[in-house]
Amino acid sequence: MDAAQPSEAEILAHLEAKLQHRFKDAKLAVQALTHSSAKDKDFPCNERLEFLGDAILGHIISEHLFHHFPGYEEGDLSTMKSIIVSAKTLSEKARELELDRVIILGRGLTEKRQLPRSILCNAFEAVVAALYLDGGMDSARTFILGNLKMKVDEILKDEHEKNYKSLLQDYAQRRVNAIPVYRVMKEVGPDHKKMFQVVVELSSTQYGPAWGANKKEAEQRA
Repeated sequence: MDAAQPSEAEILAHLEAKLQHRFKDAKLAVQALTHSSAKDKDFPCNERLEFLGDAILGHIISEHLFHHFPGYEEGDLSTMKSIIVSAKTLSEKARELELDRVIILGRGLTEKRQLPRSILCNAFEAVVAALYLDGGMDSARTFILGNLKMKVDEILKDEHEKNYKSLLQDYAQRRVNAIPVYRVMKEVGPDHKKMFQVVVELSSTQYGPAWGANKKEAEQRA
């Protein structure tokens, strides 16, 4: 292996320090950071771990959003999730963990240590899988939420400011212990260009009406 490459002991020590996790199977830690370009590698590359880690990451983030943001609709949750698990977000987290310093690479990539975003993103997902296989779902969940909670909060703030339905629901539950009810009052226009009029009712009081090109838009405006 190239002299510039990190040793297996260095990889293990780095990951255990950054993750605050002592690996029972050290081979998982090394495999998680072995890129497919390392032809002379002593361990399998991290592609299979990346596949598993992607699924685990998606599951944990989806579960977290589902339980913590009950007022959000499927489309809103999907938008938040896509940002949280994006290559941009995961590669940034990989750099914060300094994974780029301990990835085993092929000779061509070793010469330029400014790694592509995709390699860092894949390494982060592979580390998630290694944690899951070595320590179980709780270990993976702690790592994921610990590293991505700030991103969740940041996105929530941005989305919350745009999502008037969520703001109203939060306010209503805190102040009057009630849930807003949205009612479609009118539908006008042809099917391909229909407009909807919606009102919102809260504690027997009606607000609106408001028009929108679809029900969701009208509900937000109401």
